[in-house]
Amino acid sequence: MASSILYNIIWLLLLVFIAWPISWFLAWWWCLLIAFEGVFPVVKQATDFLEKMISWPRTVGKAVLNGDKDFPMPW
Repeated sequence: MASSILYNIIWLLLLVFIAWPISWFLAWWWCLLIAFEGVFPVVKQATDFLEKMISWPRTVGKAVLNGDKDFPMPW
């Protein structure tokens, strides 16, 4: 139980100080590049990666709620 609370705190700090700021920053790039996705195949790969990174806070949030011991990977 105590280790679960420790992991909850660790993942919450990761969510607030790392995952959210990264996803906010990358969301701007995703919005700019998504318009060119159909034109350039390389942009499609980049937007797919950015979409995974933008949705990383969802994965971290699930780890906070469950108290997972495994690191919530963004990909």
